[in-house]
Amino acid sequence: MKYTFEQIPSILKRIENRLDKVEQMLSVRIQKEFPEEDFIGAKEACRILKLSLPTLYSKVCQREVPFYKKGNRLHFSKAELLNWIQEGKKKSLDQINQEANDLMNKNNRKRW
Repeated sequence: MKYTFEQIPSILKRIENRLDKVEQMLSVRIQKEFPEEDFIGAKEACRILKLSLPTLYSKVCQREVPFYKKGNRLHFSKAELLNWIQEGKKKSLDQINQEANDLMNKNNRKRW
């Protein structure tokens, strides 16, 4: 395709607009795929964990809760706090019974 000299500015403008759109789309996609670590302070960590501030500080001193310390300030990752809560999940009696039955059935099959 041949362009005239007068057409070049408008063509360049269209190319620039398309590149801007591509950059925006990539930026949004990168932010969704690789969200930045969302660090919070002690007060917000207390709200998430439903703990008092002294209890949170006690858990930090005992290294029971994940935290970061820079200078005199404590920082917490929301994602790590939520994972820490989920790690404490206890199995229900039904789940324990089902696992026991599965284990017994597996052992009975090995005998034959």
